[in-house]
Amino acid sequence: MRLILFFFFMFTMIWSVQGQNETLLSGNNTYGGFGGPILEFSSINGTTVADIGGGGALVINDFFFGGYGTGSDAASLIFEEQRYDIDFGHGGFWMGYAHNEYKLFHLYSSLRLGWGEAEFKQNDQTFYDDNFFTLNPELGIEVNVTDWFKLGFNGGYRYISGINTLPTLDADDFSGLIGSITFRFGAFGEYD
Repeated sequence: MRLILFFFFMFTMIWSVQGQNETLLSGNNTYGGFGGPILEFSSINGTTVADIGGGGALVINDFFFGGYGTGSDAASLIFEEQRYDIDFGHGGFWMGYAHNEYKLFHLYSSLRLGWGEAEFKQNDQTFYDDNFFTLNPELGIEVNVTDWFKLGFNGGYRYISGINTLPTLDADDFSGLIGSITFRFGAFGEYD
């Protein structure tokens, strides 16, 4: 009788374990969200500029999906003996991955995919403008400052496409290496 009960117990345990499905939205996943400023250093027409903006996203496990926006008006250009300020900004989708996010220092990668506009201005009046597409892959290190604040130091490349009507400048004058600092404030889920 004990042998029958033993096999019945084992069969019941095996059957119950096999009945558990792994799903995307199960109780073992972590969820959260964040928002915060982005400080990006890049080159526009040979001038090093700081693009300032921000972003936010929904966090699911080690991945995040959301949006961003950045811009700068620090670069300038002389064209036909006139000085123009270059107003440059873009925004769109932001997605990324943080490996071993529960550790103090961990790898962090992101991809920003967006659209924007570059304008030549004098005294806030626009004389030339063009729209563009941008792709910004990044890789870096992130630090867990607190449970609700993460600081990231990233390097990457900004690819610009579609600038065709600006005088003397093209997409290559806006593309190039970037460095950024991200400040992510929010709830990142609980990690065991």
